[in-house]
Amino acid sequence: MKLLVIAFALSAASAPAFASDSVHGLWLTEAGTGTVRVADCGDGTPCGIIETAEIPDGEPATDVNNADPAKRNEPIIGLTMLDGFEQSGDKWKKGRIYNPEDGKSYKSSIQLDDDPGVLKVKGCIAFLCQTQRWTRVEE
Repeated sequence: MKLLVIAFALSAASAPAFASDSVHGLWLTEAGTGTVRVADCGDGTPCGIIETAEIPDGEPATDVNNADPAKRNEPIIGLTMLDGFEQSGDKWKKGRIYNPEDGKSYKSSIQLDDDPGVLKVKGCIAFLCQTQRWTRVEE
């Protein structure tokens, strides 16, 4: 597999430091196949942008499964996969998580685990939910 990595306009060196008790930061997905940077969307709510992803050789590095044909040529790296959250205590809920593997969006909530080095990311279809635990990447 080939690991694709992109340097955003704000590189890790110049990215703002966030408190360890914040959902903001760089997170390694539960499967260990990519990282997602969670930062402020510009309106005080968190957004998650895919920063790295393992793309198997020969597979497209674009959002080929997107339901919108106009978006199928957009790169996976840099894709917003978490957004639309509302804060409720120590939890962000009523957001959405986009899964580029199937091109679908799901209801989502995120919150820090008891261990602030772990982000609980929940995605739901109706009442069926799955929670992943993402690990904070020290920068």
